[in-house]
Amino acid sequence: MSDENMLAYAVKQKEIDYNEKNLVLLQAQLINKNDDGHVMVEKVSKDANSYAAGKYYIPGVAMHFGEHPEEAGHRILTEELEVDDREIVSIGSQSHYDKEKERWYVLFLFETKEPFTSEEMKNPCDDIDELVYIDLEIADSENSTQGLKDIREAMKVPGRTYI
Repeated sequence: MSDENMLAYAVKQKEIDYNEKNLVLLQAQLINKNDDGHVMVEKVSKDANSYAAGKYYIPGVAMHFGEHPEEAGHRILTEELEVDDREIVSIGSQSHYDKEKERWYVLFLFETKEPFTSEEMKNPCDDIDELVYIDLEIADSENSTQGLKDIREAMKVPGRTYI
């Protein structure tokens, strides 16, 4: 069967095989800005076993099967960033196709209104060297993941699909 005639379908999995192709991944991402308008990012450890090793990444989680996007948004705070839960607001969604990995990402973007405290910023989770605020315009392929750059573009033009 040719690629044009293939149908998409979803299956419930307990673990994601990130080496698999033709996936559609649902994720929640969290935007938190400081008073200068810079966005909080995680700097992934250079030793992490990840494509993002040594790069900036927007905090986020893959959604669980049956999980509401807002629940996933709150999990970013409590599980990924390991801070107290707080109010989050949906600021939109975005999708992009990763040609290299041959998969679609559908992102639900959330925002918190208050910057993190200095104590919260000192609390990076496993495989994260630090939490920092950066101007997203400095994001390039050397220092940031493609996902971070896609989110930057999505914030400029909400609702656009990136290929």
